[in-house]
Order: sequence, then C-alpha cells, then structure tokens
Amino acid sequence: MPFYQPSRRTLLRGAALWAAASAAGLGPVKRALAAPVFLNDPFQLGVASGDPVADGFVIWTRLAPDPFDPEALPPEAIQVAWEVATDEAMKKIVARGNVMARPDMAHSVHVDVRGLAPHHQYYYRFHCGPAVSRTGRALTLPTPRMPVDRLRFAFASCSHLEQGYFTAYRDMMKQDPAFMLHLGDYIYESSWGTPVRHHPGPEPVTLEGYRAYHAAYKMDPDLQAAHAHCPWFVTWDDHEVANDYSRNESETMPDPKEFLARKLAAYKAYYEHMPLRPYAAFDGSQLSLYQRFYFGDLAEFNITDGRQYRDPIPCQSPEKKAGRVVDIAECAEYFDPNRTMFGKAQETWMKNGFAKSNTAWNVLAHALMFTSFDQILGPQRGVFTDSWGGYPSARRKLLDMIKQRNIPNVVTLAGDIHSFFVSDVKDNETDPASATLMSEFVGTSISSESFNTKLFNSLLPENPHIKFCDDTRRGYVMCDVTKDTWRTDLRVVDNVRVREGVFSTMKSFVVENGKPGPQAA
Repeated sequence: MPFYQPSRRTLLRGAALWAAASAAGLGPVKRALAAPVFLNDPFQLGVASGDPVADGFVIWTRLAPDPFDPEALPPEAIQVAWEVATDEAMKKIVARGNVMARPDMAHSVHVDVRGLAPHHQYYYRFHCGPAVSRTGRALTLPTPRMPVDRLRFAFASCSHLEQGYFTAYRDMMKQDPAFMLHLGDYIYESSWGTPVRHHPGPEPVTLEGYRAYHAAYKMDPDLQAAHAHCPWFVTWDDHEVANDYSRNESETMPDPKEFLARKLAAYKAYYEHMPLRPYAAFDGSQLSLYQRFYFGDLAEFNITDGRQYRDPIPCQSPEKKAGRVVDIAECAEYFDPNRTMFGKAQETWMKNGFAKSNTAWNVLAHALMFTSFDQILGPQRGVFTDSWGGYPSARRKLLDMIKQRNIPNVVTLAGDIHSFFVSDVKDNETDPASATLMSEFVGTSISSESFNTKLFNSLLPENPHIKFCDDTRRGYVMCDVTKDTWRTDLRVVDNVRVREGVFSTMKSFVVENGKPGPQAA
C-alpha cells in the first residue's frame, strides 16, 4: 500500500491565471476567468530558501494542492506573490513581487531576491489567491572580506524515506545552524530493507515519477521544517537519478538513449524541487550545481558535482555497471591518467578559483569520501570503484594543487557511505608518515541503512590515517568554526525507526588553525 494516496483533483479547473505572463518573460498564456480557487492548500510542499549571497537568496515553493495528481492544476501559468520582511510577523516588508508558476516547471517558483543587507536575517512567504504559505527564515551571507568570528552550520546526506524518519532534521534545527549543506542522496529511487513507510509508487524512470518521489519526501514534516528554518546549499550523488550512475552510463539501463531520457527527467525534477538559483536551471541537457561561496573572511566553500561529468566507473564486472571493490593490480583503467571525476570545465573552475580568497579555512564539499580507503586485507590494495578511490588521477590533481600552492586549513566534507569517517588526507596514501594535506569529515546517513561494521573494523588497522569510523548510527554533522579552531560534532539518534528518537553527540573532533588533521575533542 503506498504511503501517500492521491486524492481527487483539487483545483477548480480553468481558474488558474489572473495576470499576463509577460512580466516573467514567458510569452503569451491564457488569461484566467477568475482568481485561483483551491480545494486544498496549494503550499503543501512547504517553502525553502537557498544559495544565499551577500545581498540576497533564492526563495522557493511549488503549487501542489494534490502533489500526486499530475492533473490537479491546469496546464497554465499561475501568478504567485512573494514578500520578504525583517520580522517574523511579516510587518516590515523590504521586498515583494510576483512570479509566474509555470506548468512546464511543475508550477514551482524560484525567486532570486537581491538588494538586501549582508549578514542579516530575513523572513519570507508566498500568496496565491486566498492561500498563504508558511513563513520561512532566510539569511544573507557576510561580504567576502567582512570580518567574521564564528560560523555554525550543519551537513547531512542519504535520507531514505522508507528506511527511517527524518528526525535528524528536527534535531539539526534545534542546534540553529546558519545554513545546511546537503551532500547527496536527497531522495532514493529504489527500495530495499524493512520499510517503516513507503514510496509513492514504483521506481521512477519518468518526469512524473520523479516529481511524485520529490513530493513524497517534501511532505515529511521534519524535512519541511528544516527547509523553512534556514538556507540550504545542495549537491547530488547517485540516488537522485539511479544507483552508481556516471554521466550517461547506468547500472540497469544498457541503452544510453534510454538512460539519458531517465537522467534528464530526474535532473528536471530535482531543479523543480530545490531552492537553486536561476543560473543553475535545467536547460534540457544539464543542471549546473557546482559553486563557490564565502562566509566573510572566515571560510571559503567549494561545492562540487562528482556525478554529472565524470568518466564511467573503472573495471566494471560483466554482470552490471556498478561500484565494487577491486585489486588495483588487476585494473588497468585505474592507472589511466586522463580519467576525470569533475570534467574539464569543473577542474578548470577549481584550479582558477580554489583558495584564492585568503580565508582562514578552505572547504571542499563532496558527495563522495575523498580519503584513501584500502578495502582488501593483506599486501594487495583494494579500492571501491564508485568513489574517489576509483579516480586516482583526478584525486592526485586536487592533492597536487593543494600541495604546490601550500593551501592552508583545507577541510573536506562528504557523505554517501552511510557511516561516520574522520581522517587525515595524506599526500601519499600508502605512507602513513607522509604529510597531511587535508582534514576530512564524512557524515553518516539521515536514515539509510548500513551493515558494514564488521568489515570496516577489520580494515582499520590497514588504514591508520582513518581516526574514527562508525556505521551503526544514523544522524548528521554539526560544525562550529572560528579563526582558531574547527570543531565537528557527530550527532546521532538512538532509533531512526520511530518519530521521537533521542539525539546525542557520539564524538567530537577539533582541527587547529595551521595544524591539519582532526584530533579528538
């Protein structure tokens, strides 16, 4: 039985548009006979802010009186009003306007609000006809050179709807981060394990299917509240599309054209449901996600995309095109110096801009763990191919850039592996005595299962640069940053399969300015 059951059509058909769409640059559209009248709340998927800059941010919503009925709204643009205020009661309005919710974008809106004060708190909401959305909270960033003493933010990944509740988001908001980094697997396209709730239908392969999955996730009250609480920055991993995919290659769809259609449908649905800037917009062939932002003079953040542009997974088995552990001595592709994780354009972007701002900290935010992890016991060296371990040439380029430029205080953040990992990123992955070039923190999953405790524990003696590993608990990561120290708290829930789980800090680590490598706090 599906977790959500579609109700009857909820908008009075033909009552969609009350104003011309020329202001939004959409060209001619039908005029409405009357103002929109909804039988259900059209803002059921909530509101969100994201991609903040010093003078503004993006605010998002999607009109969806019945999120699981594709014909609940007519195929016409609908005008949505928005407003931004300095107070939660929305009395001191500082910006307002109208935007067209277009049917070809699932009636989602992305408003790029500008002209606001830097390093400031704001509130926002939407109106459509008589309906009013909940009020969300947004923040502008400090200007790049503005002196900043402290930053508190959260990062998380891997939230599987069926495998647990999203209580981590609830605890995260209690910790009051300035912003949230989501590092991939925001949704899962597939089902496994013992569910506590269910996806809204079979595995999606079409735009309609991915829209339904995003809607089901957005209906979770804790996720919705977390989006309303603070701005989000996002990147993706594989499950927003399909397990272990690379560029245009799929594990389960051998026909490239067939998979390309599925991938582009997933990309479009992702943009429709995320508070992304208009320049990121899906253009029919790609979605631009990698970006750089600065939190004053304290930290530079580089959010990367390790799926869309990378070469295929090396040394795939004949049975399926998916990640697996291989002995590198038996994998000729592993040593190909031309293989890329980021693609040429993203590599150039990194080379031209990374760590040139003179901030105290330089951050790389990935979906995939960067730390070297030998996964074969004994003298052989084993890597998991659907990770940075399968792309050693690309990995080496990034390390050499840090080494040659003598870039200080580099911290890398990742998800994907459903486990906490805290590590020194070494210059030479086979020499524990080599220099530590980066400090890495990998977060466990919000809810996705992992059963690798015995395996990971057996491998740790051969990976002495890994200072902590645990895959038994679900949760997220809080980071508290000052000019002198970077503190990381690993937050965990006692039971992800109940809505009232209790959170605590499993472990804390500190990196000191000028001394790469995490130390137990």
